[in-house]
Amino acid sequence: MHLKKLSSLQLYLLPVIILFCSLSLNAQTDSLQGKSYEELIGLYDAIFYKNTSQARTYAIAAYELAKKEDKKAEMALAKYNVARAKYNLLKYEASMEDLEEVIRIATELNDNVLLYKSYSLKGNILCDLNRDSEGLNQYIKAREYAKITQDPVHLSKIAVNIALIKKFHKDYEEAINVLLENLKFIEKNGSEDEKKLTSKRIILSQLTDTYLRIEQPHKADYYNNLVLQQCSEKENPTVYHYSLLNTGIIEYQNKNFIKSIELCKKVESYYIKANKQANLATPYYYIGRNSFQLKRFEQAVEYLEKAIEISDKFNIDFPEKEKAHEYLHLSYIEIGDKEKIAENFKKYKELGKKNDSLAMSLNNRIHKEHDIIPLQEEIESLDKNTKYLYTASAIMLALLVGFYLWYRRKQKRNKKRFQELLVTIKKLEKEKNETIEKETSTSITDENVLQILKDLEIFEEKKLYLKQDCTLGNVAKKLKTNTTYLSNVINTYKEKSFKSYLSELRINDALIQLKNDSKLRSYTIKAIAEEFGFKRAETFSKAFKAQTNMLPSYYIKSLEKQKVT
Repeated sequence: MHLKKLSSLQLYLLPVIILFCSLSLNAQTDSLQGKSYEELIGLYDAIFYKNTSQARTYAIAAYELAKKEDKKAEMALAKYNVARAKYNLLKYEASMEDLEEVIRIATELNDNVLLYKSYSLKGNILCDLNRDSEGLNQYIKAREYAKITQDPVHLSKIAVNIALIKKFHKDYEEAINVLLENLKFIEKNGSEDEKKLTSKRIILSQLTDTYLRIEQPHKADYYNNLVLQQCSEKENPTVYHYSLLNTGIIEYQNKNFIKSIELCKKVESYYIKANKQANLATPYYYIGRNSFQLKRFEQAVEYLEKAIEISDKFNIDFPEKEKAHEYLHLSYIEIGDKEKIAENFKKYKELGKKNDSLAMSLNNRIHKEHDIIPLQEEIESLDKNTKYLYTASAIMLALLVGFYLWYRRKQKRNKKRFQELLVTIKKLEKEKNETIEKETSTSITDENVLQILKDLEIFEEKKLYLKQDCTLGNVAKKLKTNTTYLSNVINTYKEKSFKSYLSELRINDALIQLKNDSKLRSYTIKAIAEEFGFKRAETFSKAFKAQTNMLPSYYIKSLEKQKVT
């Protein structure tokens, strides 16, 4: 009887609901009647960040109007706006379908700006779907059209997008370098229009995120505050809450766990209200990590499981997924859930192997095929003008007068440095051939520190520092410790940072081998750099000069001269 009554009620309400929806739809359609194409596009731009769903409605109406009048250029722009709105609403496949139509029309019209935007948006979609290699291909296509437009901001955006791929694959140092270069470039070029402000905001947000990934919360806080100064919760809620989430992560890294949870839950509420379910993975992850630090292990499990579930459900590129499994594993241990411990540990190991393989493969591809440095050169070449040429000509005349004297002084100075360097190398060779008893070993009582120092000796003897994937994280894994502890030991007992320690080992090895191996000296600088663990010739040359006060090319020439004489 109860089911019958409910069914009758539904039958009664159904026509009312249909009538109401029909009236709402007609009212919305009627409200757009009589509006011109330009008015609809203006409404789209004005409301895009506040109400993306409504913005999409305006773009669809603009497209239908342009289609009715058979205006191809207007159709293409309106359809691109539809695709952009769908992307922001996480409707990735639908957005890519729309972009195919945009690319077809834009190709017919030879609209290079729209082709650049379309391929760039396709790259964003594919990267969000964790298909970074395909995304990179789209960015390369976008770069070709950006060159044709001769708009330096377009080239800068592509450089930033490729830098973000490197960031997600843990090549943080190079990602930061590219982001900082492009930030300077954006600040120096163009008027303060919305396009420039948006580009600047994106770079600042990504710098914040990258510094957080290498656990430098003070630098992250600086760039994050610059973003928050540019946008308000009311005017740009999407960017505001993204930055608010970054503030929550900064609080976590500063060990303010309660405050971090409060901020993450505020962001969670916004994403739920805005129906942006896929964005919940990161706030859930940090609520889980904060809960773990507060020893609320049941809550940690709840939120870490939610973060992984969201990542799997929407198939999003979630860099913290491996760490989520790690903290989930530790939480299960604290709770004593043996079945979950085994199940989760297996997933964690599989994910770690997959991520390491993908990161190395894609980073090598970017270095070899589409290095970021040429992008910077292309941007700089677009920025040249006659003022610099005239200035350079005047300076050149003055420089030529004093060049000879400067060159002679430089040659004498370099010869002196070379002789001093040979003395240093003799000492290094002597140290390698003798067994030196480490003074530290007798004075250190901490067994963990002693073990790490012994493991570092083996690390140096086996020359594991020559591997290109030799990062703090990888070395910590091999030594069965964590990155923070290993970094502290190296800072204390080697009296230098891990980066300086690694660079010094590599350069010292290069100095000795280049001195004694004539065949190695015949290699290109790039090949020599790769022999000693550097991915790029520029990085090797910079590290070599910082340690020896001379470039590797000069060192090799001096060695060859010495052999001849």
